[in-house]
Amino acid sequence: MKDASKHMSAILRRVKENGYVLMLDFDGVLSPIVKIPSNARVSLVARRALAACVKKMPVAILTGRTLADIEKRVALKDVIYAGSHGLEWKMLGRAHRRNLSRNTLSEFAKARRALLKYSKLFPSLFVEDKKHCLALGYRSLSKKQVIRFRHGASRIMNGVAQAGTIRVVDNLYTFEIMPGFEWTKGECARHIFKTVSKKRSVAVYIGDTLTDEDAFRVFTKGGVTIRVGKDSASVAQYYFKSRSGVDRFLRRMAHAKRRLYSERKRYHTRNLGNEELLRFLMFP
Repeated sequence: MKDASKHMSAILRRVKENGYVLMLDFDGVLSPIVKIPSNARVSLVARRALAACVKKMPVAILTGRTLADIEKRVALKDVIYAGSHGLEWKMLGRAHRRNLSRNTLSEFAKARRALLKYSKLFPSLFVEDKKHCLALGYRSLSKKQVIRFRHGASRIMNGVAQAGTIRVVDNLYTFEIMPGFEWTKGECARHIFKTVSKKRSVAVYIGDTLTDEDAFRVFTKGGVTIRVGKDSASVAQYYFKSRSGVDRFLRRMAHAKRRLYSERKRYHTRNLGNEELLRFLMFP
């Protein structure tokens, strides 16, 4: 992995020449990691920069939060939002949801019930029940409790879920389960990119957790992938030492000279279909 801060000029030069689709995770990327997820907020620098970037190129935020939560929390117009690790997304004012097999939904429901019951043994757990994802935050547990909780949660998952139907992500003090590998955050990011990109557009993806690795793999060739926090196991091309690097990068992206989205509104769009209209409005 290369330090993105030391290669920022080269990255910016490339996206300036070709155009880009900017995709980012939320927690740990646009917002600092906080003990209580409901307290997370986009940093002021990031908010201002995103508002400027979305006038130039497509911007998408992909997160494990629900679609309703991330829309309300960011509240920027013209941004593409994807929630529940890509299982639901919204583009051009239209909401979409990925359909899952009955078996997957049944297995997830069974695992969800078992973990919710188990979580009652740890009153200080922070439980986020997000319909198709369940996150149990254990940052507030003691070291002994963490060992006990993780061991028990893993044992439950091994006992209730069929192999491949449920995905477990134990990362950043959060034990999270979601439907298996039918559709990942990476597949959702690929779909968004294909829908809104031009021929030479560069995919720029910034994330910090294990589910973002799926997107890093998708854009390994031809894209720019940046992880917040260096990790030798990551497939990302670059890293920022801390979340503040994201703010600096977005500020530089915002000042890159590109034709504004608003300049395209004068063109005639009445006879365009939905997908053509999306491309027309969002591409410089």
